[in-house]
Order: sequence, then structure tokens, then C-alpha cells
Amino acid sequence: MRWLASLVGPATALAPPTGISPSAVCVTTRSLRLWHTPAVPGASTRQVEVPGCHLFILGFCTNSEDEITAAAGAIATGRDDALSQINGSRYIVATREDDTLIMGDLAGQRIVYFARLGDGSVLASSDSGILAPYVEGGLDERWLMARLLLPDTADVWWSGTPWQQITAVRPAQLLRVAGSGRVSTHPIDSLPAPDRGLIEAGASLNSALQRAVCARIKEAVLPSADLSGGLDSSTVAVLAARSTDRPVSALTLITPGVDDAEPARAVALEVPQLVHIELETDGDLLPYSALDRLPLLDEPDGCAATVNREMWWLHYLAESGFDLHLSGDGGDGVLLARPAYLADLATPRRLTELRRHVNGWARLRHQPPAALIRAAVKARTTTYADASKSAYLDLLSGRPRPTTWSALVSRFDLSGVTTWATPDSRLMVAGLLREHMDKYVQPVAPGSFGIGDTAAWLSLNAFSRGQRIYHQLAAEAGVNHHAPYLDDDVVRACWSVPAWRRSTPETAKPLLRHAFTGCVPDTVLNRSTKGDYTATSYLGLRQNADILTDVFTGSRMAASGLIDEGKVRAEIRRGAAGLPIRLAAFDSVLGTELWLRQAGKTPVGALRRRKNVGAT
Repeated sequence: MRWLASLVGPATALAPPTGISPSAVCVTTRSLRLWHTPAVPGASTRQVEVPGCHLFILGFCTNSEDEITAAAGAIATGRDDALSQINGSRYIVATREDDTLIMGDLAGQRIVYFARLGDGSVLASSDSGILAPYVEGGLDERWLMARLLLPDTADVWWSGTPWQQITAVRPAQLLRVAGSGRVSTHPIDSLPAPDRGLIEAGASLNSALQRAVCARIKEAVLPSADLSGGLDSSTVAVLAARSTDRPVSALTLITPGVDDAEPARAVALEVPQLVHIELETDGDLLPYSALDRLPLLDEPDGCAATVNREMWWLHYLAESGFDLHLSGDGGDGVLLARPAYLADLATPRRLTELRRHVNGWARLRHQPPAALIRAAVKARTTTYADASKSAYLDLLSGRPRPTTWSALVSRFDLSGVTTWATPDSRLMVAGLLREHMDKYVQPVAPGSFGIGDTAAWLSLNAFSRGQRIYHQLAAEAGVNHHAPYLDDDVVRACWSVPAWRRSTPETAKPLLRHAFTGCVPDTVLNRSTKGDYTATSYLGLRQNADILTDVFTGSRMAASGLIDEGKVRAEIRRGAAGLPIRLAAFDSVLGTELWLRQAGKTPVGALRRRKNVGAT
């Protein structure tokens, strides 16, 4: 749900904004004037007024009316922490006599942006782009590069945006705007230390995810769900089908060379309430094709690489009339941990666990066990300040970090984009990291987490910020897209278990298995493989190499001194020749370049189209 709020000052008299929806709804109370998109299944507006507080909830909320009223009463008495009692995937706006509080979600998908205007007005919104026309600042190139070079270290760059003078509120924090115009942000939500076992946490996850899926399905007339054949989407599809008497359409994309179709068919056979629909893709939908189909979204994102397939898929959903679509997006983010979690096992009392995990991953990742143990001990014994300083020096020098799996067992992970960044852009990001180091002695996370849980948390935040962009892409196509795994109570359930229990080399997503054994078919829970689209990406890169070369010839990023586009073109040639490249890093640079062209009003369709001589 998209919205804009004028909170204090002359901006409270603004005309309806053009960046939300032609049918935007306006609500006014006290000093607040709020415009928001109309309600759709799973994303509505709820409000309650009690003495001293007017509470608005925008989006998906699982609380009862009594619970919301009780929360509003607590907020009225000054208990700001009552905001965190409102679950789901939503924004919360609470007005009191002398201030207004606004809060997003835990995962980082529902972000609150705000800006102070020259006349003293304060605006807040769900989108930085909605605020951009009201501020005088231009593009923030330092933020754009920080997100590219430090993609999973979200706390370093989170509060920035693509636009100067527009700020993002961190997950688990709230924005307070006083009647005097004073603006501040505060931590408001704190998660307990993750110390539960899989059985106890599995019961919580079962309850939370079922509630997240069932409550949405009840609001839909014609629901649909992804059924990729993987653990995450299959679980959601089965829960959706078993929560209603109506059929639920379950859609599987058939991609040559990817083994997702057979597991999806097996699931559909065991759950007759699922109406299984298979859609075959073809060569016209390969990655890196039809880049001009990408609309201008709120922030850059790597989904640009597959925009042709995504728009084809989303238009199919819209034209089929589905009024709510559920996905398994976010499952990896909440159910898995980054390799840094091995550092939490590098203690005398957990050496047996460390050896078991290390030996398992060494076999799976073809790594020497000793290298993983050394990396775990080093990460464990390196302070956050020292790890930050090392990343800072690596940015200044441009030294590429090792690409081995053991190198991921660390607090900081520099992206492969670092090798293509110019010295000036690396210096900019190093300066931002230095400012972060001077302000924070520990990573910014809502709890006392270990190294693994902190790394996983920041990675989840980074993923969720990108998921917000995909949600917007879906809305542009007319699709009401939801990711139940990113609901607050689902996130809480997953973070009640330490990272080293959520991720193991022996079992894929053990928490999900404990949560839904007996509730979903064993066909789902016993799958140990995952569809691999890497070959498809390289085929698409080869067929579109000339167009991609054109994108990085006279590129916006090169003109701004951000990247060495000659090095990027060399990477394109390597990939087109079938040699391995850093696909995720390349996709993020491509997404940023295309976004800059769109933001600068240079249509992607103006790219020179040359015949792909080497295409097959």
C-alpha cells in the first residue's frame, strides 16, 4: 500500500499527490493529512480512535479489533512500544495531541521515508520517489554505490535513499514528529536473544505462517499462489489450499534445464484443492532481453535482469483476474543464515557442533575443512570495529576479496562490484563506512544477536528492501502480490532460533520441516535440491551481449565517475564466452544503470539495437 503523509507545517494544505494513485483516499486528523491507495485483499486501511490517539494501520494486519484498540489506548498513555504489538506486514500511523508516530515492519519491506522541506513542513511516505518532487536535493550517488559495494551490510546504508535530503527509517525503529516540527527516530522493537529449540520455534512458525496465509486467502475471491516445487512456495501454496473451500490456482513456470516442474506436479497431485497451472517459458523471455520493459521503480534493483520474464508472468496473473497472489519470496531470508554463523560455534563448548557443520559444508562446497575452521575462528575473534576497519581499507585500496565460500564466514562481505568501481566511488563509500564506524560500535540490529544472526538479519533487511521494489513492479502490472514469510510474527518465530540451528549442512531448512511435518506433504519437506537458473542466465547474457555492451558504452554510471565501464564490458565478454562471472554483482550494476537512465528521462528503448552475431 502506497501513501503520503503531511505531518506539520504548510505542507498540510498540499493538493492530492500525483505519485500514488488517481483514486487515492485522503484522511485528515489533527495535524495529519494522509493519502493512500485504495484497499485490496490483504492490504486495507484499519483505524481506531480512543481518547488521546488516532491509530491507522495501512496494509496487512492479523490483530483483532480489541487488540488494536488496546494498543491505541497504550500509545495514548505514552507507551510507544505498543506499536510493536501490531503484527502483519503493515505501516502504522498514530497521531496524539502533540506528536505523530510512524512505523514500518521488522523485515524492511514496509519502509518509512521522510523529508523536511524548506518551509519547515515534514512529509513522510512509503516511497522515496513520491517525496522526491518536494525536495531540492538531487541524486545521492554515494548511497547508490554503497548499496552496490556493501549489499548485505544493510545497516551501513539503510537510512539513505537514492535522493539527497530523503531519509529511510531503520527496521524496528519509529519516526516521531512533534507538533513543534522536531523530527527524531528511535528503536522501538527488540527481539529476545535467539535461544529456542527447533520444536518450540517450529510451533510458533506453524501458527504465524498459517495465520499469515489464511487471513489473506479469506479476503480474496480468486486467489493464486506460486508453486515452484521448492520448499518455500510449496508450503505457502499448500497452506493456502487447505485454508479455504474454494480452489486455489497454483502456478509453475516451466524453464528448460530447471528441475522444478516434477516436484511441483507431485505436490499438486497430493493436494486436490490446488488447481495446477503450468506455464512454459521460451527463448524470448531469457534474462537480459527486452530491458526497455522495465518501468521506473522507486529504487534500483537486480530484477532488471529478468524484467522480460517477470512482466510476462505478472501480466498473465493480472489478465487471469487473480485478486491476490501469494509467493514464497523471503523464505530463504528468514529460514537460512549466512556462512558467518560458523563463527558462533567457534567456542570451546560448541567445538563438536563446529566440526559437524564444518565437515558437512566442506563436502557440499568443496572446501578444505581447515579453511572453514580458520575463517570461523578469525571472525569470532575479530571485533566489529576491526572488521569495519578492514572493510574500510579494502575499499580504499580496491583489493578484491577472495571468492571462496570460506571467505563468506566474516562480518563484512564486499561485493564483486568493487573490482569495477572507480577509486573515487570507492572513496565515497569508504567515507560512508567511516561515518558509520564512528557512530556505531556494534551492528544495528533489534536485539543481542550473535555474529550469524546479525549477518542474517542485515541480509534479510537488504533482501526485503529489494522485495519492496518487486512488489511495486507487480502493482505496476496490476498484481496484488504478497510474501507471507516477511510478516512480523513469522520473522519473530524464525529469529527465536539461533542461526546455527536454522542452517545446517545435513538438512535444508530444518525449522520449516519441524514446523510443518504432518501439515504439508512429505513431497515438499523432503526435497533437498533447488532449481538452478544459472545456465539460463548465461544463455541470456550470450544472446544479449551486444545490447548489454551498448548499455555500458557511454553509461550514466561511467559519466558520473562511479564505475569503469571498460571493466564491465570485459565482464560481459567473459560471460558471453561461457566463462564464470559474478552474476549477482553484474545484475545489480545493470539495475542501477537502467534506473539512472529512467530517473534521468533517457528511455532504455533508445539503446542502439545491433544484431547479436554470436547468438544461438
